[in-house]
Amino acid sequence: MGGTVNFADWTVDWSIPMGWGGGLVISQARFRNTMVLWRGTQPFVLVPYHGGSPMFKDGINNLGAPFTPVRPYSANAFQGTTTPPSTNDNQWHPGNPGGGVVVELEPATMLEPATAIIWAKMQCVNYQYIHRWEFRADGSFEAGVGLGGHLWTTAAATSNHVHSFYFRLDFDVVGFANNAVQEFSHPNNTASSDGWTTLTIEGKRTVVASQATKWRIVNKAATNANGMLRSYELTPASDMGPDHVASSADLWVLRYDGSQDGAAVGRTDAALDTTYLHGPGTVVDGADVVVWACLRHHHQTRQQGEETITLPYEFMHLHVEPRDFLGGTPTGIYATNPPSP
Repeated sequence: MGGTVNFADWTVDWSIPMGWGGGLVISQARFRNTMVLWRGTQPFVLVPYHGGSPMFKDGINNLGAPFTPVRPYSANAFQGTTTPPSTNDNQWHPGNPGGGVVVELEPATMLEPATAIIWAKMQCVNYQYIHRWEFRADGSFEAGVGLGGHLWTTAAATSNHVHSFYFRLDFDVVGFANNAVQEFSHPNNTASSDGWTTLTIEGKRTVVASQATKWRIVNKAATNANGMLRSYELTPASDMGPDHVASSADLWVLRYDGSQDGAAVGRTDAALDTTYLHGPGTVVDGADVVVWACLRHHHQTRQQGEETITLPYEFMHLHVEPRDFLGGTPTGIYATNPPSP
């Protein structure tokens, strides 16, 4: 069934569709009553071990293990009855101990705006992943994952490996029509070099770190009070580039297709730029667009140190923030005296 959060100037729906295997779903996320994200998921992770074997796809379609929601108080290791599955996808609280989702409403501090945090634990045999979304009163949000659990017990599985987390982000910035994706580039240090380029057709993109690559999803027909196009900006946050084994890029821009939930993806991401394309030259400039973003982590194991028993939770986030979505600085978002502007 799921639920709805109204906090920090956000309205957000959430659920874990039981039996889907793809984890926590965020939908109809509105900031100040205006649509930003129609649906957000992190439905699978590709996990190639060094040497090419084993190779897993955890999450949807079970080429590794499905995302099985467990009760939020479960330990971060596979220990039989100490990681019991959740019995429903409603909010966890003492009156609903089988609930799979935790909602935390954090008031503003002197440094942080009020924040709504929605998270759930997903068990994948030994591994445990956390799906966590944070929505802040400054208009930004974080789409995050946590890694926990203990290393697989075979010699091959305790070797180093890569986690490539794929997020499907169906942005509907001020509605689903007239959206486009633009890429930022800083090619050199001259005054006029910085700029945004509209990505006109379906395809994939890769970060160029020296050029400060980032993307924004813009509504080409909606402007703020200053005449600027309203948009939301996505900042890459992986700790390595594509490994060109399972993962080949950092972002894919596609026309909306409700059937494309990640099930067609196998143990590599090739389907995102083959099967999922809608034909040569399909235009996404001014369309209803979906972006797939990869958040990638190289796991250099510490089985003779901090991971001897279990991996303490490590978190990574995609940062998404408004760019010209508002007409001025949001005010009153910190608990300062006098109030910060």
